[in-house]
Amino acid sequence: MLGTDITISDYTEDTQSNMIVRALYQCLLLMHPPAFRRRFAAEMLGIFDEAAPFTGAGGLLIDAFSSLVRQWILRSGAWKVGIAVLGACLQLTAGGLIWVALGHGERAHDNVPAADAAVMDNLMRLILGAGLALLVMVSAASLWMTSFVRRRALGPGVGR
Repeated sequence: MLGTDITISDYTEDTQSNMIVRALYQCLLLMHPPAFRRRFAAEMLGIFDEAAPFTGAGGLLIDAFSSLVRQWILRSGAWKVGIAVLGACLQLTAGGLIWVALGHGERAHDNVPAADAAVMDNLMRLILGAGLALLVMVSAASLWMTSFVRRRALGPGVGR
């Protein structure tokens, strides 16, 4: 019979690799913020123990890692720094565009060929467009998160 010749050493190796993957998953859970860990770690580990033999541990490990990143970024307030940097970039871009619109850029570079000036204008427009797109995305994400947090605070089943 093919595939039925399983020895004790095969079973031991399989068990050891499962134990290593489970330990890695536990380490990912331990890296979560304490409040999240107290509330969800036992449940997540139980789900891992039930689902890993059937679905594989890879997807669950990726999910735990993405949860870890999400929890630390959202809970730590690091996203506020990103928004502040984005705001600074938008201010610089707007200032540069106003500078060019008022004609100061052309006077500062009298010896620049017209083709290069046109390329610079196009570049400034591209930067402004990208900045506005980022602003719209951050605003949409902020509104979505506010709605999500509000619904979650109201309890399960609300707003569905």
